[in-house]
This record gives sequence, structure tokens and C-alpha cells, in this order.
Amino acid sequence: MSAMTIRKRMITFFALLALIIIAAVIVWFVWDGQAEPLEVYDQISSFELEEVQTGQTYHSDNGKIKLLSFIFINCPDGVCPMTMQDYADIQEQLKEDGLFGTDVELVAITFDPERDTTEALRDYAQMFHPDPEGWKFLRGAEEDIQAVADELSYFYQVDEDGAGMHATTQYIIDADHQIRAYHKMSSTEESMDQEQILQDLNQLVREKNN
Repeated sequence: MSAMTIRKRMITFFALLALIIIAAVIVWFVWDGQAEPLEVYDQISSFELEEVQTGQTYHSDNGKIKLLSFIFINCPDGVCPMTMQDYADIQEQLKEDGLFGTDVELVAITFDPERDTTEALRDYAQMFHPDPEGWKFLRGAEEDIQAVADELSYFYQVDEDGAGMHATTQYIIDADHQIRAYHKMSSTEESMDQEQILQDLNQLVREKNN
């Protein structure tokens, strides 16, 4: 076999390989863009609560996608602080993706505002190094917090001595206040699924921007 023939065959091989790679990339982008939309489970009303890091009133009707959870400082089983630590990881990934605070925000609402005062919740928040531009720690009147929890069918209970119990559900809420996904908070048995949560958030950003 001549050198010219070998050279032609190599050129043909690499040309075909390049075409296969290009086709695969195109198929991947088309498939990714046509992923099944997240289901709409329900819709909640907009709400306003105090954001303890800035001292300003937080308005949920801000056009942003939210990863929302309920917490309290006196959490006995570590679910709340473990979840907030995972939020710290998600915060950094959202920043890398250019979505943090612009398209997506993290929201943590205390359901024990009597004990989780503004100062106490602010100090608690600082343990996780939140950026208030896109990670909100909220408190307010008990009836206002209960109203948000009721719309999300979220259960919690706080006794007179400060002991409490709560569900371990967290929510992804789109820019129109529609519930689009449910995820578990972290626990000693199982960490929250950061990868799936980030996929859901990114999918909703694409949906919003299309």
C-alpha cells in the first residue's frame, strides 16, 4: 500500500471521526433542550418576610426561581444545619454558573420566630457564609410563616420549651410561584441530592428564558 493511499485513508478516517463528534454534540444539545418539563404541582401566593442579614423586607414576587426550605436554630437532629451546609455548596455552584442572585435564589425560613430573633438568625446564618445577594434567611410573624407553610403543605411543631419537629421536604418554586419539584433535606442517613437540585434549577432557568 502506497504512502499516498495510507494518507488518503487517514484523512478520510479523521474526517468521519470529526463528523461523528459534531453529530453527537448536536444530538446532545437538542436532547438537553427538549428534556421533559418539570411538573407543576401547585401554586402559592407571594409573601413578604424580614430578611435578617440586610434588615430589609423580602418580597417573594421578584421573578426568581427559589430553592426554599424551613429551618429553626434549635434543630435537634442536625437536619437544618446539614441542609444549610449543602446550600453553601449550591451557592458556589450557582455562582460558577452565573445564576446566583439573578435567576436563582436560596431561601431559608425559620418557623420559630419567637426564639429565632433577627440577631440570633443572623448569627446562625453567618456559620454558612451566605451571600445575601442570593441567599435569604427569613423570619416574620408566626401567622405569616404559618400561611406560607400551609400553602406548601409543610408540617412543623414547636413546643413551649423550644423543642420541635418538622418535615424534611424542601421545594423548588419557579418565577411564577409554582411548585415544580420536591426534594429531601439532608440528614444523618442521607444527603440531599445536590446534583438533581442543580439540574432542576438550571432547567427552570432555561424554561424562563425561552
